Amino acid sequence: MVDEEMLDEAMLEEQGAEHTAEQAAKQADQARPAAPVAGARRLREVLRQGGEAFPAALREADDGLLLSALDDGMPADRATRVVVELVRRASERGPELADAVCEKVLLARLYLDAGEPSGADDRLRVRNALMLYDGLVRPCAQRGGTPELLACVVPALWAARGGAGREVVRRIVDSRQPTGFGERAWKELFTSAAEECREHEAAAATAARRGARRWWLSRRLRRGEDGGRIDLQPGQLWVSVLLAVISVALVLIVVLAAR
Repeated sequence: MVDEEMLDEAMLEEQGAEHTAEQAAKQADQARPAAPVAGARRLREVLRQGGEAFPAALREADDGLLLSALDDGMPADRATRVVVELVRRASERGPELADAVCEKVLLARLYLDAGEPSGADDRLRVRNALMLYDGLVRPCAQRGGTPELLACVVPALWAARGGAGREVVRRIVDSRQPTGFGERAWKELFTSAAEECREHEAAAATAARRGARRWWLSRRLRRGEDGGRIDLQPGQLWVSVLLAVISVALVLIVVLAAR
């Protein structure tokens, strides 16, 4: 009897131990994802703030974190280091991942709008955008990827305020390498540029008409104030005097001849 009671107690203790072990395992499983999340947060914070840990964070952060850091905005010189790291990894990516990174970069319009605008930073952002296009977008475009996105992004860059996007498009076109725009993007870019020219021509024609109308009205008003008097220039005055003298001479000749 005693042995059976001891056996039951042992079984209960074993079951309790197993239950405790299961709970501990569940808690451990729940705790495991916390480490990468904390690491990602730390890396994101370092990328945003810079400092001595910035180079190590660049190496440890994945592409998603680096792109998110550019999305959040940072000084252009620090963004340059992120861009260089993204381009450096281009050879390590497979086609699928490379296309995904290219798509993200295009959707962000090459990160030209990230950060506060300033003269020096604008020049760096143009350079960063060109590095992103040459290192990430152009290879993807040459494989035939993202033609729809390029057809939207290229005209948008051309029409963007500030001139930075237009400068990027100009430099891409001026490069000796194929642009990778594709026929559709070229058509959209030409349409955008032609529409802009039409708007400028229409504005210039309107300004010319308004200027001519103002000049005509001012002449009318000036003549009205002068009582209709015609102002003669010095050359015109001498011609008028000469014609008057000739007329008088002719009259005298006729009178004398009649006598």
